[in-house]
Amino acid sequence: MPALSRSLSPGARTRSPWVLVLGILAALTAAACRTDVDVLVAVDPAGSGKVTVTADLDADAAAQLGDPSRLVLTDLADAGWDVDGPTAWRGGLRVVAVRRFSSPEELSAVLDEVGGAGGVFSDTSLVLGNGLLSDSTEFRTRLHLTGDPAQFSDEQLAQVLGGLPLGRTPEELAAEGFDSADAATLTVRVALPDGVDESNGRITKGVARWSAPLAGGTSTDTDLRASASTLRTSTLVLVALGAVLLVGAAVVAVIGAARRD
Repeated sequence: MPALSRSLSPGARTRSPWVLVLGILAALTAAACRTDVDVLVAVDPAGSGKVTVTADLDADAAAQLGDPSRLVLTDLADAGWDVDGPTAWRGGLRVVAVRRFSSPEELSAVLDEVGGAGGVFSDTSLVLGNGLLSDSTEFRTRLHLTGDPAQFSDEQLAQVLGGLPLGRTPEELAAEGFDSADAATLTVRVALPDGVDESNGRITKGVARWSAPLAGGTSTDTDLRASASTLRTSTLVLVALGAVLLVGAAVVAVIGAARRD
């Protein structure tokens, strides 16, 4: 399995720095390697937070890449991401990038950077509710995957990979077992204030989780939903105190009336 022959850089003119990075990882997946991508959305009570993208390459994918320094990630940093890696991880390589968002509207824009506008993530919303006794946070996005890592390729990446979307002909892809659904996986996780209590995904320790194949031809087109409610302890205390005072006042009034009689 020959190593890729050129430096791999997201490039300033691609649809999104992350789209090309994921396309590069997809090309490694097409070489019978394994790649896992994790997207964690962590929301703070005020509606700000951060998105963390972690891409793991197994030992075969790392060997296919060759020198880790060839995966140039400066464009991610220029786009506002804090990048760590590639670093050694379980015999392979790991890349971690973090970007903060200051509002629900910015979260939608950050996820568009990860998957490309109108691509992997769409119709993203983060709604904050303020009630008398509780606050609520509702996250929703639509996940669209074709089941073909070529979804993350573009003209620039094809040029890097010899004019082919994933650097290989359809015949070569078939011969290398490209139809394996477990060759690459995208996991999306969402953490909300005080923990997710309702979701159409799996909830583990207050974090909602969904996983879908990036390869194997199985498409994914589904809504991801998660919500959380936080009780306002101070309001509950005031309500309880007010109730006690009202009861006390009523008792005093009754006793006073009885004495007058």
